[in-house]
Amino acid sequence: MRYKLKIILLLICTVLGVGIMILFFTLSEHMIHYKNKFIRRFPQHVAQEIHQADLRFNSYYFAGSNNGKIYLGNYTAPLQIMEFDSTLKSRKIHHIKLKQQRLEFRSPQIRILEQNFYVFEGIVPYIFKGNTKTWTASLRINSGYYFSHLEPIDSVNMVIRYMKPKRGESLMGTLNLSDTTKVKYAPLLLQKQFDGIFDTDGSFHFNSQLNKVVYVYLYRNQYIVSEPDLTLDYRGNTIDTVSRAQIKLAKLKNSNMKTFSKPPLVVNKLSAVEGNLLYVNSSLPGLYEPEEIWKRASIIDVYDLTNNTYRSSFPIYNIGQKKLRAMYVANNYLYALIDEKIVCYKLRGYLMQSKPVKK
Repeated sequence: MRYKLKIILLLICTVLGVGIMILFFTLSEHMIHYKNKFIRRFPQHVAQEIHQADLRFNSYYFAGSNNGKIYLGNYTAPLQIMEFDSTLKSRKIHHIKLKQQRLEFRSPQIRILEQNFYVFEGIVPYIFKGNTKTWTASLRINSGYYFSHLEPIDSVNMVIRYMKPKRGESLMGTLNLSDTTKVKYAPLLLQKQFDGIFDTDGSFHFNSQLNKVVYVYLYRNQYIVSEPDLTLDYRGNTIDTVSRAQIKLAKLKNSNMKTFSKPPLVVNKLSAVEGNLLYVNSSLPGLYEPEEIWKRASIIDVYDLTNNTYRSSFPIYNIGQKKLRAMYVANNYLYALIDEKIVCYKLRGYLMQSKPVKK
């Protein structure tokens, strides 16, 4: 009897121990995802919706702006540009003509900077350049490393996220369309944590007012500010606490390619820059934030790029059940793509505050 009792007690202790471990793991996962130890500052009436327009489709993305006009590209109509005025009341459709059309087209994208536009695809790879007066572009680049992202800096220079041959790791570099021998790489700018592909994923922008390149990591609480030649200025941190990418990968069968074994923890979902400010659509709630606001809105955190400080936060509310999927900031207006709508918000208040909130 004593022997059986010992076995029963041992089994009970084992079950309780496993249960406690599962409980602690569940609580820690909940803390990471929903109870981060940081506090946001929410001034009132920071972003006021003032205009809205129906796009009819949800396949649009922001291609750029110039002289008060906002330009949208379309993933399903890759050589079409929709032009809006700042009030979203006037719109035009432009059709881009490419002088060379014998290239393979998979998923080309468009960027617009001042009077120039660029059509590019990194897997072929190629880059076309044209003028918004004629919407006709000629081929400028049709060789070199594959790349996954591109942002023009001026009429001929651009910053590019390349893919290293064989391993596919991300590598930042610059390219001159007038002289392709002037390709420069910055191998130390992106910091690898374990694979150099998924863990360095993110978005980047060129801030023309500060003349800086800003790279925002997708899966960790960090952003990078550099000079146009990719010389590091500083590494900043967003206010959340996830400093290491929470990613688990698995190899595909009969392939060397990898994919996520479970959904990764997204930290900085979207980003945009304007003036001295960086806008980040965070995916992680802070302390004292009700779950209801996260169900009804997307939260935008604002950082001052001149002194590496957190300024404040504000919500962008859903349309129906649909959340923010892209954003762009120009002339103190935030433009948001939510499902099939484009919405314009007037940014107020905190832009003029003299004392930013410390991290």
